[in-house]
Order: sequence, then C-alpha cells, then structure tokens
Amino acid sequence: MYDSGNNPTIIIDRSGDGIAEANSKIGDIRSDISDLEIKLQAMYRVMVEQGVDPKLFDKKIEEVMNERAGKKPIPKQSKPCPKCGRIVRKNGSAPLLGKCMYCGTNVPFYPTFETEPENEAEGGQPG
Repeated sequence: MYDSGNNPTIIIDRSGDGIAEANSKIGDIRSDISDLEIKLQAMYRVMVEQGVDPKLFDKKIEEVMNERAGKKPIPKQSKPCPKCGRIVRKNGSAPLLGKCMYCGTNVPFYPTFETEPENEAEGGQPG
C-alpha cells in the first residue's frame, strides 16, 4: 500500500491474531469434547458390564430430551458454604467451582436445569 506521495506504507493487520486465538480455543474445546466422549463411552461400557440393559439408555435419553426441549440451564451464582454457612459466589475462572472467602472450602456448583429439582441435580436426597 502507498501513501499520497507514492511512498510505501506499512499497515499492521492484527485481525490474524484474533483468528489464531479463536482457532486455538476451538482446538481446546475439541480436545475437551474428545476427552468427555472417551469418558462417557467408558462409563457406558462399565454400566453395561454391570448388567444395565443398553435399551434403557436409549429410553432415558429420549425422556431427558423431551423434558429439556426448549429448556436452558439456570446457572447458580451463589450458595451457602457447607462448612461455615457463609455465602460463596461462583468463581468465573474455575468452572463449576467457588471458594469460600472465610474458611477456604472449595464449593462445587453443579449445573441445574429447569426440569430438575435442585436437590436431585446436586446429588442430594429428595425430601
């Protein structure tokens, strides 16, 4: 490119940096999905080996899909610390985890959905 005096002008285009960063993040996401796929396949195989009928998975998947049609996760942003009872906020830099400022306890934030009661989604006992 040249300026009005026909002298060469150097233009620094940083749009490639953003694309490279996005591609790197996409690669990380693909790797995470691949890891989860392997873990899920292993869990499925263990359950079948332990006697769970594979047809039950298909039935349960269909049931969950029907329940979740159009539903979105409701992220919980805070909850009481299980150790000291103080309110703990979800940590933006550590997915599904918060840390109590008062006692240092790590507090999990399991995702919940509109179709799931809170205590069941977090592994608690109903009632």
